[in-house]
Amino acid sequence: MTSIIDKSEIAGSADSLTTANPQADTLSDTDLASQPSALPDASALEDKTPEWFRMSGSSLLLTVTIGLIFLKLAFQPLWHTDLWDHINYGRHILATGSVSQTEPLLELNKGVPMVNFPWLVQLGMAWTYQHSGLAALQFAAALCVALMMGLVTWRASARGGSVYAGLLAIAVFYMLNRFQFMVVRPQIVGLLFYVLTVTWTLSKHRHTRLSWIGMPLMFALWANCHGSFSIGLTLMALTGAGRFLDVWYRSRSLRMAFLDRQFDRTFLLTQLCATAVLLNPAGLAIYHEVLQISGNPNISSMFEWAPLTLRSIQGQWAAGMTLLLIVITRLSPRRIRLSEALPLITMGLLALWSSRMINWWAPLMGIAIGVHGVAAARSLLHKHRRTEPVVGRGLWTVINLGMCWLFFAFTHFGVQTVHGRTVDPARLVSEQTPVHLVDYLNSRNDWPEGIAMVPADWAGFVMNAGPASIHPMVNLHVHLIPQEVWEDYERLTHGPGDWDAILDQYGINLVIVDKNEQPRLLRKLGESEDWIPRYNDHQAVVFTRKQPI
Repeated sequence: MTSIIDKSEIAGSADSLTTANPQADTLSDTDLASQPSALPDASALEDKTPEWFRMSGSSLLLTVTIGLIFLKLAFQPLWHTDLWDHINYGRHILATGSVSQTEPLLELNKGVPMVNFPWLVQLGMAWTYQHSGLAALQFAAALCVALMMGLVTWRASARGGSVYAGLLAIAVFYMLNRFQFMVVRPQIVGLLFYVLTVTWTLSKHRHTRLSWIGMPLMFALWANCHGSFSIGLTLMALTGAGRFLDVWYRSRSLRMAFLDRQFDRTFLLTQLCATAVLLNPAGLAIYHEVLQISGNPNISSMFEWAPLTLRSIQGQWAAGMTLLLIVITRLSPRRIRLSEALPLITMGLLALWSSRMINWWAPLMGIAIGVHGVAAARSLLHKHRRTEPVVGRGLWTVINLGMCWLFFAFTHFGVQTVHGRTVDPARLVSEQTPVHLVDYLNSRNDWPEGIAMVPADWAGFVMNAGPASIHPMVNLHVHLIPQEVWEDYERLTHGPGDWDAILDQYGINLVIVDKNEQPRLLRKLGESEDWIPRYNDHQAVVFTRKQPI
């Protein structure tokens, strides 16, 4: 049966449908807002990134803080002292293909035995300088410090249960150690290994399978990078001794203390690491050399090895942080274990003995103040530590990685890598670097042969960038310089009455004087009729003999 429908009826029905709700075309903004969204809620989407890849939103605050410290150091001009000596030793290793057993650079040091602890870092510094320039050295040093800061804030945040513990820890660490960060030298790599050891000693589960493999390997590498491996072994030994005393104090039993599993494992792992150190070119002699350096009489003349006093800014900061720690530990409800206190006190006493030892005290101090400072604040504010785990998201990880890329891209090395634009080397070195002096030295080729009197602070740069015919009397590896030679150099810099006799003794025909540090020697050379001034700028004056020896 066929039914025929009039088209006009269809049109009428359509009209009736469209006109059934005359207000449909004039919905208000409120009505539109009340309608369900056609797009899915982004917050309800499943995060499919692995757990280990997820970070919390608060991590961005730490990333930005560490990134700003990184940028400050990445733009900090390279200091003019130790850097160039280490590059020179690394360049010699590259040229000869071996680590010299005697001092290879100074004429007056020929045949002096040398245990070159940081040969591996020196090699890396020289290779980096040759292939990527000064910007890469700047970047590498800043990156090492950023990694240290990351380790310190990670351990402090985990122990304190708050991102603020991490922020406080890196603030203290940086303020105590910022003067040590100014100089780019192998010590910065040693400090990175030391901070890794600190994070291990403060870990709840430190005797994992990874520790038994990774720690000895790290110490084997450390012994070829810097002599501070001895401080790392000392830290591990102090941690074990502190654990022994903690158990003894709680149990009142020596037997329980000796049988404690944590103590036994720490003691054994320390022995393994001490054995791994022997994997270096010097072998067992490396321990003798470490002990000998601190007692070298030449070291005592270096201001950075002097005791830490309140006359220095470092000493004032150290005293202030010590008082702060005393106050917050009195307010903190956290129990202080001897396994934490013993290393902190010992490294603090070493810093009092020598200001350079503040390197090893600063990270311990930062973590202690961060952890106990947050605990004291919770106690005063009557707040409880958060017990539920922080939920991380892959999105925050991606944002953090993006911030890291931005920090890298802003550096001199980042611009050089991404855009191929190199920065003028003169902008990358400190104002104290005698750039104009070396330019003048290179402009002439008539310099007299023999030993030259060059300020020790400048000797490394002059040897690296200046004429090969100039042989400085000393450099800053003072522990390798014969004591008599170093004492004569020290006396000469102060312009003694027999200054000309000292110059005659060493056959010196070329003298470079630092105007700011050697004014008496400058005056006596200027008054002498036997010496001719050849060059004069805001930093230096160059003299040569009228009648060379």
